[in-house]
Amino acid sequence: MTNDNLIIISGGAYNDVKKALRQWIDLYTKSLQDGLTFKLFKNGNGNHIILADERLDNERFYYLVNYLYYPQGIRYKIDIEGFTIGKENNVLKDQKLIVYISSTDKEGDNVFVATADNNNYKIDFEGKISETKEKKIFRLPSNQNLDNPEILRVNKKEVSSQIKEKSKDNIEKRFRIISFITIVLFMTSLFVPFYSTQTFIKITFFLGMGLGIWFFLDFKMLQSGKYYFFGFLISLIFLSYTVLIKKVLNNTEVDFVDLGAFYPLMLLIIQWPTRKIYIMLFKREPEIINRYGYGSGKFADMIYTLILFFSIAGLPFIIIDALK
Repeated sequence: MTNDNLIIISGGAYNDVKKALRQWIDLYTKSLQDGLTFKLFKNGNGNHIILADERLDNERFYYLVNYLYYPQGIRYKIDIEGFTIGKENNVLKDQKLIVYISSTDKEGDNVFVATADNNNYKIDFEGKISETKEKKIFRLPSNQNLDNPEILRVNKKEVSSQIKEKSKDNIEKRFRIISFITIVLFMTSLFVPFYSTQTFIKITFFLGMGLGIWFFLDFKMLQSGKYYFFGFLISLIFLSYTVLIKKVLNNTEVDFVDLGAFYPLMLLIIQWPTRKIYIMLFKREPEIINRYGYGSGKFADMIYTLILFFSIAGLPFIIIDALK
């Protein structure tokens, strides 16, 4: 039996172990080679064996052992040991290794290894290898009957399709929720003029600003032609609404900036050609960089973000000045 990229699990239901393995494969598909195989075996009641593809590198093997022990959304209690050979250029190179999660571990983002020479190390997920006081004794796994495996594969095309479908569902859900909130706020604001015209003007301004910020942050929604059209239609309706307000109020001191008329529309007018140019140049969709961590952090994404931000923060004022 091979001792390279072999994982032995004691405890947990077979279906839960399979689910955790599938989740890990889907989670790391982008960084895995297409077609990698993971063979899952039943090894008696409550015992399972995973034989990972020999092409799987040490780092991702460590991630796999860790994830199987700490899976997302799955509750079970297991003991896990992984067996592999050090392939990376470090102190573990060419050594036979047993990989496990220490019972004393409180961090959750590392694994522990014992070498054939019974040296013990902790490996964190920043790549740091440090000696520990663990006393794990290295041993090879006993002979196991590896028959009739269930095979799970890395399928980049399939996972990409699943991600796109999930993204579409999330976009539709967000659009419905935010649109509903917008309608409620709009209907509520119609009663405000009876009490305070100035408050009504401020509410309208923040409604327009809110629409612009929504379109700015939800860059994935605007990648869909369908939802871009809906957003553009909402922006035109809001602009028409502010024109009507200005006529009804008949107040020359109130301009379209005070009413937030151009914020959502200008964002969409600038976003469409900017996104097309970006895709043409960089062969991928642009992303927004902000304090919440969206965006890949690349310089091109930063420029794209600044252009869209200017379309909200600066362009409406320029347009108003030109109309005066």
